[in-house]
Amino acid sequence: MKKRTVRAEEFELVDDEGNVRMRMGLSSDDSPFLSLHDPGGRVRARFGLSADGSAGLAIGDDEGKVRATLGLSSDGSASLAFGDKNGRIRAKFGLAAETSPTFGMQVKDGQLSEIYSLAEQGSPTMGLYDRSGKVRVRLGLAAEGAPVIRLLDRDGNLRAVVGLAMDGSPFVRFVDEKKEPTWTQR
Repeated sequence: MKKRTVRAEEFELVDDEGNVRMRMGLSSDDSPFLSLHDPGGRVRARFGLSADGSAGLAIGDDEGKVRATLGLSSDGSASLAFGDKNGRIRAKFGLAAETSPTFGMQVKDGQLSEIYSLAEQGSPTMGLYDRSGKVRVRLGLAAEGAPVIRLLDRDGNLRAVVGLAMDGSPFVRFVDEKKEPTWTQR
């Protein structure tokens, strides 16, 4: 059997009433996509590749707002995100490029407020973010398993550490702009 090739810039699949129910084509940057539409013409699911080769799937509700996404970036990171009825992403699960799993929650204006993750050595951490989206507090376990709280300034620089040493004794350490300890109490 001889193979046949059909070439076009875009394909549309229509229902009996002429409504577009599926489109397959190229975005303005020549990235391929496939979109599925409900009877009202709203995109309910879209799968595509971006110019850098990242792949993504977006699923919309009956109002056309994206409520769930699944993505794989060209750097190897992967994510699964869920949005509220206004289309704002409120929870995100992911695997960073360096294989650190993360879970984040956004509670206001689409800004991250909390992120739970595993550091490369496997120790769990939680970050708390300010209104500008900068991490200000990291709560977690050191590589050896000792609990530690790291306090960061508005630029994300470590300024203080509170925790337990491996022998169970508490400590507090203040750090200057150069990350050098200025005061430690054990």
